[in-house]
Amino acid sequence: MPSATGHFIPRRFQVQLWALDGVHSMKTQSNFFMHNRTILITGASGFLGTWLADAAVERGYKVIGIDLRAPFKPQIWHKFATASCETTDLSELLKDEKLFAVCHLAGGASVAASVSDPFADFSSLLPGTARLALFLANNQPQARIFLFSSAAVYGNPKQLPITEQTSVLPISPYGIHKATAETLLFHYAHIYDLKVTVFRIFSIYGPGLRKQLIWDVGQKALNAVNDHKQGIVLFGTGKESRDFMYVKDVCKAVLTVLAQESKQKTEVYNLGSGVESSIAEVANCLVKHLQLDIDVSFNGEVRKGDPTNWRVDTSRLQALGYQGEYTLTSGLKEIATWMRGN
Repeated sequence: MPSATGHFIPRRFQVQLWALDGVHSMKTQSNFFMHNRTILITGASGFLGTWLADAAVERGYKVIGIDLRAPFKPQIWHKFATASCETTDLSELLKDEKLFAVCHLAGGASVAASVSDPFADFSSLLPGTARLALFLANNQPQARIFLFSSAAVYGNPKQLPITEQTSVLPISPYGIHKATAETLLFHYAHIYDLKVTVFRIFSIYGPGLRKQLIWDVGQKALNAVNDHKQGIVLFGTGKESRDFMYVKDVCKAVLTVLAQESKQKTEVYNLGSGVESSIAEVANCLVKHLQLDIDVSFNGEVRKGDPTNWRVDTSRLQALGYQGEYTLTSGLKEIATWMRGN
């Protein structure tokens, strides 16, 4: 039913299931939600929110969403509020619902944008995080909140690999605000008896992400060929490195952690592949899979807020039984196929 603060997509007797591999089937709702657990996802219409909802539904969860934008696949959502975390009528949205978990993805998603407008980045994350956490403490105390933070909280670490105990020393407003949200929730957990898990996500990529490094490289390369140019120029030296994690592996890792039902009041997991890849390696690999004959060079300029080198220690995640399925090469092959079709 509609509300003054957002439009709810009502529950339906029949729901269409869209699996991550593109296969779909019809199931009645009574069979569809296999374990009757409900997840609230904020930032639900974003790149990762969309993939995560698909993966959660495939695992048998019932999903409720909040986002300023309408969902890409409305048929998978039990309820959906097209509003912000600050304005959504949470009592109405969650009426008669018992949440198992809240996946809090809402907020800014760009280091560069946070540098140019830090207050907008702050405002997109912190007020909604506080309001959501306090609502859960008072109305859904059984639900664990999973904050989707970022490796940006680590800044430029002094040594690799990065563990969950590595010092938090952000070098961008984006990283500062993610770290502030973590601290807020950790303190709220002890004051208001919340349960909090933080995911520090490294360099995520996958079909549908139309920004950041891999998208930029692909678009520049395809445009260069169309313009009959011999090469492209990227920021940096090419020696900078990241730990890339394919979006399907991120979803698998998240759902692995959700299934554990931790007894810890607060906890942190790094989400990455454990493999360090240079920007030059990634760019050239993508160009190869796009089957383009162009050169990739770098201008030597390092943008403000960009870290130098990242590689994550994944041992804590692996201890839960998680194993990634995608290498950088196999992931970039899927990206190239998607880019050629868009």
